Amino acid sequence: MSEQLQFAFPSLDFPGRTTLTAAEIAERLGFDEKHIRDLINEGELPGIDGKGKDATRGSFRVPIENYRDFITARMTGARRIDLLKNLPPATVRTLVRELNEWLRTKDKDHAKA
Repeated sequence: MSEQLQFAFPSLDFPGRTTLTAAEIAERLGFDEKHIRDLINEGELPGIDGKGKDATRGSFRVPIENYRDFITARMTGARRIDLLKNLPPATVRTLVRELNEWLRTKDKDHAKA
């Protein structure tokens, strides 16, 4: 999709940023920094570990796209469908096409198992 979509939660965004630290994310979301580091280590929030050779703790950076995907994937309630309703119709059609293809692939994989 070539168009830039608006992030669903402007109050949680970091306009103009390309990467974020675990501390920045924790502060913005009101979480403990250890919780954010755990999410990164578990792969729930994909990040980049810039830990040096002799470092005892990772120096994580999370690409802004991964942060936004993390927030969007965890939306609950009516806000989830509102996000889709506000997309341009062409984008929704593209998403439907991509999701249907993905489901067909998953159905084939499931049938083989």
